[in-house]
Amino acid sequence: MNSLDSFDGWVENASVIENFLYQHLRYYQNQESADAVINRFSKLFIEALNYPDQEVWQVVSRLAGAAESDRRFKYTLNRCCYTLINYWYSQPRCHRAIPRLIELFEELPTDAPSSATSRRIRELVARFTQTEQYEALRHLRQVFVESDPGSISDGQQHQPVGTLLRHYPFLYDHNLLTKDSDHEQKRSIQNLKQQAEQKLGINLVRYNSYRLGHSHKAIANPTRLSNQQLDQALDYYTGKGYEKKTHKEFAGWFLAYSRSVKTFREFKEEFVNDYLLSPIAAQSPKYRNNQFSRTLRDLTRATLTDFDEQKLNSFTLVELIRKLLISLLLQSRRRPIFITFRRLLEDIGYTYATGLLLRIVLLCSAARPALERCFSVMFNHHENCQQGEVPWLIESLEHTNIAIVTNFGGFGFSAGV
Repeated sequence: MNSLDSFDGWVENASVIENFLYQHLRYYQNQESADAVINRFSKLFIEALNYPDQEVWQVVSRLAGAAESDRRFKYTLNRCCYTLINYWYSQPRCHRAIPRLIELFEELPTDAPSSATSRRIRELVARFTQTEQYEALRHLRQVFVESDPGSISDGQQHQPVGTLLRHYPFLYDHNLLTKDSDHEQKRSIQNLKQQAEQKLGINLVRYNSYRLGHSHKAIANPTRLSNQQLDQALDYYTGKGYEKKTHKEFAGWFLAYSRSVKTFREFKEEFVNDYLLSPIAAQSPKYRNNQFSRTLRDLTRATLTDFDEQKLNSFTLVELIRKLLISLLLQSRRRPIFITFRRLLEDIGYTYATGLLLRIVLLCSAARPALERCFSVMFNHHENCQQGEVPWLIESLEHTNIAIVTNFGGFGFSAGV
């Protein structure tokens, strides 16, 4: 009896069948060139015709014809993609194969094959391109496609926002991973993120050292900001400002002080007035009681009011910060709009606005993913826009990138202020 004859149902036997398929792909990764493996993948899934290994074709046919295939096939196909991608990622000479594999899904065949099995596989592959799993793959392709960061005013302003993803590692977790991402995939993406952050951090340290006269080797601006904008950003995010403390030092001081407050309501008052607004008002007194400061106070006071009489704890701190970030950046998580954030940018400028967000997440690093998730929603909402159509978004991403890398990346910065 054929070893596959006993595989009658998806739920009972899917893992065995799927592992057979993954092992098949791994075997040929070690036997053939990346181009040959891509061609093999195309014959099996994209063309779904004339696959030379009949046993493997039988496996895919059974998976495609199973009762659960409408719901489950996307996970198997996604895992097949990452079986190849994870291996190629570990081999730098094969990195170019990653976008080429993903590009197979961009031009699916339109003819109707005579085989019902082939038609079914093509139908399921077409449905796959409408899933969050494919969205993550499509974003991953952008990370491996070389692009020059350039400047906001250059000819690249006509390119889609999505082509800039590789330059913003703080977006990687929420753009390149899905709920079903396995451990190996998460490890690869984390490695990608760390490499991108390290590259930017080193370039910023070198640029900063040169502009402060500590190094004689000229270093190009590694961002899309002007030199003047970048200098101001580095000074503000890394230098000693309010109370002669850096943002990180101020966060540590306030967190230690907040342990003495009696209630969550008291904490919220000191949080919004002393921690969030005072550093901005110290630079420009109008922000002590203008429309922006009143809105921020109202948002903070209205958050988690059921806990107002309790003491501050880790749950209420994380939830306060998460809800505040959503209110400031998205206004609503289910129907995101960006009016509040754009008004914030117009009111206090990119540097102060990003400094405000930085202080929020420095107070509780567990809330940093919420900031990254909000910006990912913003990025994805605009990814098909031309860069020149949304300069406010590009500049915000640049400032956030710099603020995160300089404060969370472990790089040493000496500011010019």
